[in-house]
Amino acid sequence: MPHTNPIFPDFAGQREWRRRHYEGWDAHSSPGRSRAIVTMVRDEAQFLPVWLGYYSRFFAPEDIYVLDHGTKDGSTSVPGFRRIPVSHETTDMHWMLERITEEQHRLVQEYDVVVVCDVDEIIAPDPASSCTDLGQYLDRMDEDFVCCLGYEVIHQPETEPPIDLERPLLAQRGTWYHNPLYDKPAITRVPMDWVPGFHRRTDGLNNYDPDLRLIHLHRLDIERCYARNVERSAFRRRDADAATGLAEYNWITDRTEFERWFRTDTVMANVPMELEPIDPRWHSVV
Repeated sequence: MPHTNPIFPDFAGQREWRRRHYEGWDAHSSPGRSRAIVTMVRDEAQFLPVWLGYYSRFFAPEDIYVLDHGTKDGSTSVPGFRRIPVSHETTDMHWMLERITEEQHRLVQEYDVVVVCDVDEIIAPDPASSCTDLGQYLDRMDEDFVCCLGYEVIHQPETEPPIDLERPLLAQRGTWYHNPLYDKPAITRVPMDWVPGFHRRTDGLNNYDPDLRLIHLHRLDIERCYARNVERSAFRRRDADAATGLAEYNWITDRTEFERWFRTDTVMANVPMELEPIDPRWHSVV
């Protein structure tokens, strides 16, 4: 189905440029690139195991950096990554931006490629594209940074059961949609400066790969999503974040308003969800 979203761009040019740029690359003869990945968590017992389970396929434990902002639920008390304790008196999107940016600037001096993403985000190339998985994608990459297309998975509770985190997730869900607000310049080879949320660079530059998805799992399961919001509501929030409504959807606890947001809100004024079926080729990705 053609997209009617007024800010959905035409990616034909980017796809053709990238095809030509990498057509001589050979996965079997090209050396791999050193790589690291960074996230920040606070009491993420639901998503951190999923995140680690996926990214541990492509990153060694010593190259997975988890900034731990005062976790108390035990989810960071496991092996398999570098835990970096961080402390701040509130949940503060600007402090988070500064701390992760500092880490990314440090790591790009040590690694060829650095990935920055949230704990509910899975970055993967289209299985039908020229790269078979994220590891191959990172080994091939020689651009300064690449923007993923943000796709939100949407639970349909009337027809889909609660998620089983022990089974492939995408095989249990039937729909997602492209949300341009969640596109993200997440794969980097140079120091980056983002706006809060990391979905845009401060200079406005983009470099889209239409075959690279950022799969946002926030709405993977309606009851788990609501419970996560309730848990977050206990964290003290930076006053300026609350006043401006920054990432306000993470804090909705009124059940009626939550249901409205979960089912219909794209966080873009007057732009409806355009749900697409999740093709079976994605079912085994995560």
